[in-house]
Amino acid sequence: MNYVKHLAGTVLAVFLSIFISRAQSYNISDTRYDYSNAARQITAGCSTRYEQAKAIYRWLCRNISYDTSYSIYTADECWDSRTGVCQAYCELFYRLAEPLGIKTYIITGDTKKSVGEEIGHAWVFAVVEGDGTGILIDPTWGAGSVDGKVFKRSDNDMTWFHVDPSWMIFSHFPDDDIFQFIDNRLSVEQFLALPYIRPVWGEYGYDAKEMLEYCMANRNDMPELNNNGVGKVLLVDMPLQKELRIGSTYSFSFGKLENCDVRITNGDDLYDGWTVSSSGIYSMNFTPYTPGNLTLSIKGNDGAYWSFVQYEVPEPTRSDLARLKNVRPLAMPQITELKNADLRKMEELGIDGEELLSQVLEGKVRTLPVFYTFNNGCRIVDMPYSGILESGVQYTFTIIPEDDSQWALVNGDTWFSEWTEISGSHALTMTVIPKNPGELLLVVNSGSGNNYEYCLKYIVR
Repeated sequence: MNYVKHLAGTVLAVFLSIFISRAQSYNISDTRYDYSNAARQITAGCSTRYEQAKAIYRWLCRNISYDTSYSIYTADECWDSRTGVCQAYCELFYRLAEPLGIKTYIITGDTKKSVGEEIGHAWVFAVVEGDGTGILIDPTWGAGSVDGKVFKRSDNDMTWFHVDPSWMIFSHFPDDDIFQFIDNRLSVEQFLALPYIRPVWGEYGYDAKEMLEYCMANRNDMPELNNNGVGKVLLVDMPLQKELRIGSTYSFSFGKLENCDVRITNGDDLYDGWTVSSSGIYSMNFTPYTPGNLTLSIKGNDGAYWSFVQYEVPEPTRSDLARLKNVRPLAMPQITELKNADLRKMEELGIDGEELLSQVLEGKVRTLPVFYTFNNGCRIVDMPYSGILESGVQYTFTIIPEDDSQWALVNGDTWFSEWTEISGSHALTMTVIPKNPGELLLVVNSGSGNNYEYCLKYIVR
């Protein structure tokens, strides 16, 4: 599925006379403070109510910690202690917004972070334009999260400011359905059946209403998205189910908002073989081969790769392995579990997966040669697959170099460099008989004098 970029939640127009009469009342705690000076200081330099609401939200995210003792509920207690539960966050937002003329409604209801889960919660609706337009805000979730009894600040997560109602309903279900602000209001049963999706999906380019319609029609868990790629990429296409099967092929594509490196990770291997279209869309079809996680990762400023989309890959069934054998035989576990197996390098070299798997199943190959990373391109048409060779036995190597670099086989002090070019192709072939116990190496000249890089290494017995 493709989605159009949706930058922000809708500024909701509300007929206040109807809204006030229907909206469930919330009795805010009394206060002994005048918050006028604090509100002006926090919003200094803001010229609109929208900017003022954002400044208050940011101040709460940066300065209020969640009360893991669950004892602080009011604005005054929250102000004094700089901590509080969700009700305290919302009441303090209300008190700071009130002297600025920002009408604020505190919404109570249930939230969830998994299918079927219900947790009591509070968030706000703030009127920020004219007399009847406003936005949905959750300052508590914006401030951070709690793991056990430890609060972890999210460093001012703007994901939960100005939330589109169609994103909010994935995780927030108000007691009064007028606060859903969607065309077709959901029942609690429909809410509980929805997957947990955060508004960060919108920051990657997905449209809230289309996603809600999709999830109402397709009851499957969704992949997990986090903020690591926000502002760097827009997701154009990817699987919209959390679980991916070994042997099935999936399409991924994205556009770049800034220069960055993106990779697919499955098992210990990283893949960056994207195809780039004339419109700048990066695409890759990928077949998972190992159970665990499959992630889209982006290179951070520290040089490490950080996942921003995560899938789960379960243990394969027989049908999964049958598909894998057909589409990606080199990734079969009988091969990847061999000593020296390096799936990515074997695929880059063009190793014949069907032939190798056949020899493995026949017991002819129990260990592979060592595969090295080298700069010169080459595809291998024929080679001994076993990493253990016998001295005095004849072996054939056939390669297709990508340039005119010099290739050779080395056994001890003996060099073999007399390749024969196969007529009608760019392939080079050579038959050798290693006589020196130790190593047989396939090497290529690196282009600087007599320096050669290792490509393959065998053990000669």
